[in-house]
Parts: sequence; structure tokens; C-alpha cells
Amino acid sequence: MKFPKLIFAASLLLTGQALGQAEEAKANWQNSIVLLDVTRNNFNFRIPWDKRAQSISKFGAVIEGKELLTTAAGLANHTLVRIQKGGRGKWTNGEVRWIDYQANLAVIGVEDDTFWEGLAPVRFTDTKSLKENLQVIRWRGGNIEKRAAEFSRFSVADANFNQAPRIELKASSEIEGAGKAELMVSKDQVVGLVASKSGSTCSVIPATFITDVLKLRKADQYKGLGYFDFIWQPASNPAVTDYFKLDGNPRGVLVIKPGKKSVLRLHDIILEVAGFPIDIQGDYLDPDCGHVIMEYLACRNKWAGDILKLKIWRDGKVQDIDYKLPKADFSDNLVMDRPNDVEPTYLIVGGLVFVPLSAEFLSSWGGDWQRSAPFRLVFYNNQKAKKDQKSLVVLSLVLPDFYNIGYQQRSSQNIVIEKANGNLISTLEDLAKALDKPKDGFHILEFKKGSSLGKIILDAEKLEQANDRISQRYGIQSLQKLK
Repeated sequence: MKFPKLIFAASLLLTGQALGQAEEAKANWQNSIVLLDVTRNNFNFRIPWDKRAQSISKFGAVIEGKELLTTAAGLANHTLVRIQKGGRGKWTNGEVRWIDYQANLAVIGVEDDTFWEGLAPVRFTDTKSLKENLQVIRWRGGNIEKRAAEFSRFSVADANFNQAPRIELKASSEIEGAGKAELMVSKDQVVGLVASKSGSTCSVIPATFITDVLKLRKADQYKGLGYFDFIWQPASNPAVTDYFKLDGNPRGVLVIKPGKKSVLRLHDIILEVAGFPIDIQGDYLDPDCGHVIMEYLACRNKWAGDILKLKIWRDGKVQDIDYKLPKADFSDNLVMDRPNDVEPTYLIVGGLVFVPLSAEFLSSWGGDWQRSAPFRLVFYNNQKAKKDQKSLVVLSLVLPDFYNIGYQQRSSQNIVIEKANGNLISTLEDLAKALDKPKDGFHILEFKKGSSLGKIILDAEKLEQANDRISQRYGIQSLQKLK
């Protein structure tokens, strides 16, 4: 009597394996993945007059409407996009039709109809299938390479610079050199695009986020990502909630700096966002992603301009307020968030190179800029703009010349200027105007308190000669680019 049951169980197992193999067989990834070769102008924001051509290889996925999806990374200041299908052979010119750097997504089109012959759009998975049977797929050496991946967790991407706090899937894989928009797949469906890789951990833009963005773009209703423009701190110390006489168990986070136009006030305690209770660490329990930081609620099925319902503790009672999500452009940050396709600006004064303190400038220290960039400059990244000083200007380096002798040491680099000839400096334009009015034949440059160098004094009468000499010596055609 037991044999039929065993036979039946074995039959089910074989049937399941066969179905799995059939699903895998359906995924002809060579017909849905292309190679991208991007040529772009690569600027050095620490040597801002230096511009060099750079070639970047990455991947694209075929989507509906005869278009390709890839990440936005590496497309800034592009001059040419070429596409190759089949992993080898002919290259075809493409064009970037849509790009959003905050979402880190871009759509590329190809006008040549023959290019699309034999290609098939990918299918994106739903929320329930983001964790199982993961593989990373890409072209390599003219063949499709597949490497296993294992789901780790969901995390909210760091909101530094021009990136809104969107959700990312973290998965471990031994695949080398990933992070160029490779596909992460589960059987015959796409789980997401690999945006970056650190060690063995891949950061993946999940399919659920991608499909939401693509639907809105297709309907011409995409408004961009929103973000929280206020600063909060955890209420993990019970004294915080006790001090503000919050009833019940400790919960929520304390607002320590409201946004400029925010309905929130200083020392509001945020208890709930969009109906989700916030714990004392600033996390909430997401039904799809588990415990994640509350910043994700600015992007969870919400977009710039949408209203979020907040429950807060204010003036000794619980209140409900409507919070309108600002667009994620970070324009009120002290560290400038410039458009991605804009060349660097600078002003060279007697060999002293001044640049805006911008996201790109800090990023020039590499992916781990929070650790490797000068501490004081990193500190400013967390500050909001002030009424009298909306941005900052940095003395990035000194080009040696006998005119600036005494200021050529490393202590004269990467310090923030405060005033020039008595005028407060926020922009390069401010600095240029201040230099038109020397004091008693000298330019007096003063730097932020705590800088390794407090003041620089330059001879105004000899500045023009020094500029001509430095321009010729270092091969710099123009000593200023203000816009």
C-alpha cells in the first residue's frame, strides 16, 4: 500500500522539477539583455578645468514599447550611446529618452526598427517573488553569464546628495564587477537591476519600484520622487518622551529641524506615517520589506506633491496633520545639489582654485567619501542652507607660483571661505564681485573658523600678471567659469 504513495510523491517531485526547468527555459535572456557602451565627458571637480572622454560599459533590459531600461548612473554628460545585442557584432546608436537621477533609472530608444528584430521584453516579478531562486544575469565574453544570489534584506538607499530614499533589495553573490545594471532574476522574471556592489553584497533596484515608475511615465504622470525635508532624531532614550509628556509606551521620533515650508514644528514627535506606527529608532514594520527606516514612506507608493497623513504629538496631545512631500531636489541643502548634466564651475585667483562645495566635489573622494573626504566638508553635507549663506565656496587647491608663496602647503587646501574683502561669500559670483574692490591695494580672504588657515592676503596690483603667468604655465585657457 505504501508504494503507490511513494510513486505519487516522486511523480509530484519530478513534475515540479520539470515545471521549474520549463520556466527557466522560457527565459531566453539573450533576447532580452543588451550591452551598452556610453561615451561621456568625465569632469574632475577638484581640478574643474580638466575634461576627459570616458567610456562606460553597462547593460540594458528590453521593455515594452521598443525601449531599453537601465540605471541612470554613468549617463550624465553623455555624448554617445551605442547598443549591441546578442553579446557580439554590430553596434547601433541609441538615445536617452528619459532619465531620473533620483530614481536611478533611464530609458533608451533606438530609431532603427531592424534592431528590435528577435528581441523580447522582460517580465517583472511582483512583491511575493523578490526573494527566492535569485540569479544575476549579464553578457560576458559573448555569452550569457548566470551567477547565484541569495536574498539578504531590504534597505533604504542613503539619501545623500541627489538620491531620494528609495528602497533597495540586498542580495549576496560571488559575481565579480557587478553594479552596471545587470539583471537580477527569479526563474523567468526580473527581480530588479543591480545598481551597485560592495564586497559580496549587491544593491538592487526592485521590480516593484521600477514598474510603478514606468507606468507613471507611460501615462505622463510621473512627478518625481519626494523626500522628508525635516531632520529627526531617535527617541530611544526614555527621557525624551518623558520630557514631552508623551502618554503610553515610548515611541516615535523627535523633529529637531523642520523643513522651511513644512507643517511640522520643532520638537513634534512623529508617531505614525501613512498609518504605520514609528518606533523609537525611526523604523516601521513594512508588510513587504520588514523593518525599514521611516524615510522609505516618502517613496512608498508616493511621489512628489502627494499628501502623507502624519500622526504627531504636539502641545500635550495627539494631532493629525497633512504633510505635502517636496520634490527630491535637495535645493535647500548647504552642499549644492547641481543638475547632473552641467559642467563644473570654478574661479582661479592668483593660483588659488575656488569651487562650489557640491555633491560632485565630495564624491570625488570615492564611494566611501564620508570617511575619506575632509571631515569639515563632510560635516557641512548634513547642514541646511542659511538665509545669509545659502551655499559655500571651497579653496580646493593652490597652483604653485611665487605670487602665492606661503599658501602652497596642504593646509591651504579644502577649506571654506567666509569673506573676501569684507563681503560674505556664498557663491563664486559673490567672490568675483568682492575681488573687484580690493582693500588698500590688497585682497583679504578670510576662512571659516576652525580652518587650518585663517586668512590669505594677496597683492591686488600684481594679481593680473600672476593670472596671465599661471594660465600659460598650467595650460588653463580660462581662469573662470561661473555658469
